[in-house]
Amino acid sequence: MFRFLRSLVSHDLLIELSQEKITIQRFRSGHRLEYSPWLALEMENDKPTIKAIGDEAKRLSGPTIQRVNPFSHPRSFVGNFQVAEKLLQHGIREFHSSRLLRPAPRVVIHQLEKAEGGLTDIEIRVLRELALGGGAREVIVHTGKRIRPQLERFEDLKSRTPSH
Repeated sequence: MFRFLRSLVSHDLLIELSQEKITIQRFRSGHRLEYSPWLALEMENDKPTIKAIGDEAKRLSGPTIQRVNPFSHPRSFVGNFQVAEKLLQHGIREFHSSRLLRPAPRVVIHQLEKAEGGLTDIEIRVLRELALGGGAREVIVHTGKRIRPQLERFEDLKSRTPSH
């Protein structure tokens, strides 16, 4: 029941990930949110606390501040799963206006970098788990050309995407 109610206040979203930015767009409307994939953490009582996200996190400094970009890793695209998940949670919550129910959007997630030759099963699973942990109720991992969310629909992409 709650899943159905949450779906009423949620939108179908395209999430594009790169080392420089996260872009979240609503299908059909063109509504868009962009932010830098940086998170600033501060240790308080032996527990990390989020101090800032995005460009503000890039600017913070201090002896107890740790700045992390989870998509900046020399060997793989996702270098820090927990931080990447927090960044997606932030973006999905910012995109939805309901204060009563947490959003549960259907999401197409597209890794824009380090995808030459396709993604491995492990990379696909990481992206799917990131979106689910970010609050998605259904996830499509897209590889290939960039999607035009103003012209495409979630259902069309779902019908063309092989399941993993």
